[in-house]
Amino acid sequence: MRKVRFIQADVFSDSPFGGNPVVVVPEAEGMTSEEMQALARGMSFAETAFITAPTVDGAAFAVRCFSPTTELAYSGHQLLGASFVMVTEGRVDLKEGRAELPVQVGKGLCHVEVNRDAARDITRVTATERPASFLGVVEDREAVAAALSVDPAAIQVDAWPVEQVRMDLTCLIVPVRDLPTMRLLLPAKGALDALLNSYGAALALAFCRDTLSPMNDVHVRVFALPLGIDEDPATGSANAALAAYLHRHGALTMDAALGRRSAGGLILLRSEQGSEMGRPSVIELELDPGSQPPLVRVGGRVQRSVEGSVYY
Repeated sequence: MRKVRFIQADVFSDSPFGGNPVVVVPEAEGMTSEEMQALARGMSFAETAFITAPTVDGAAFAVRCFSPTTELAYSGHQLLGASFVMVTEGRVDLKEGRAELPVQVGKGLCHVEVNRDAARDITRVTATERPASFLGVVEDREAVAAALSVDPAAIQVDAWPVEQVRMDLTCLIVPVRDLPTMRLLLPAKGALDALLNSYGAALALAFCRDTLSPMNDVHVRVFALPLGIDEDPATGSANAALAAYLHRHGALTMDAALGRRSAGGLILLRSEQGSEMGRPSVIELELDPGSQPPLVRVGGRVQRSVEGSVYY
């Protein structure tokens, strides 16, 4: 019997037990893939991140990302939560309140920025996502509507398409008419699972422009049945895919109602997610319209909420 320590970090939240929880195992050296998967399944959290020694030159550390059923090629909130834990554990130095961390995920490097204020509280953790790929429009809105238990008219919004967007994971982006409809979405598990599998998608992101808070720009719900996650309270990579989708379809132009412009010309977007699950989350997105293809950064607050040990 072996024991490992874990820390729960709640990502995209201003307070503990909001946002999207990730269990981070900061000392996972020596664990096999099978042991990691068994621990992720046994913890019953949406996802678990394991910190290991990097094998890529220049990486500060490596992260392996697991859902309860499978190892993931990438998970945005796991990357942010793991980076937060490594800084708060003192394993990575913050010079002058800021650090840029090259983190190995798979065989590549992801770049994470961690910011801390004068009181040494971490104020924001941000990661740069890979460019989005647009894989095609889904014409069968009736099938999409049936999988979400809504009328097809509810997802015919401003001629925006239901579209497959890949940003590490393939996401089905579904525009929804209004907030009351969003709150009533009820995935038909068999139909939605079959729909996502037919397009090689890992998750469906439904969104509308109505929001619970006037500070936010879009309201989002994410369903990831192929990953063993009925609904996700906050999804960094999927929201990054949404930002790329909105930019592609002209929703983030200077005269559009969505988003704001930073002094440096970046488009800033705030996405709210997770309220239907009792875990309200805010995902902060930055899109650089001057880059080709446009790059998206995903960030937000992270809170430490639980610490303990698990035996395996």
